[in-house]
Amino acid sequence: MAPPTRLPDPAQDVPDRGAVNPVPVAEAPPPPAPVSVPAMTPDALRDQGLALAQTLQLRVMERLDGVLEERLRYALADVVQLQTQALYQSIRQEVEGLVSAAVNEAVAQELADLRYPPATRG
Repeated sequence: MAPPTRLPDPAQDVPDRGAVNPVPVAEAPPPPAPVSVPAMTPDALRDQGLALAQTLQLRVMERLDGVLEERLRYALADVVQLQTQALYQSIRQEVEGLVSAAVNEAVAQELADLRYPPATRG
């Protein structure tokens, strides 16, 4: 039988690297100086509030412009369609009355011409 194999001792096989020198850690930057907020007068606060309100109003209106335009287009299309239909009916009735009157007058004239031909009139 073969003699047992000796396993290496990890403590003996590591080469000597010398003394370990610690790596210096960079110092953290000092904390920022506190920011002082100047005291605002009531007028300045009111003006700032008005400016903010105007800015918000403009932003909201910019966002709504597209939506409002589309909805207005559909609403106007519906109104125009209804008005066009009503106008069509009104014009059709007026034209029907004019055509009926013209046809009745033409028929009456033809009947009169048949009863009393133009050559026999006097």
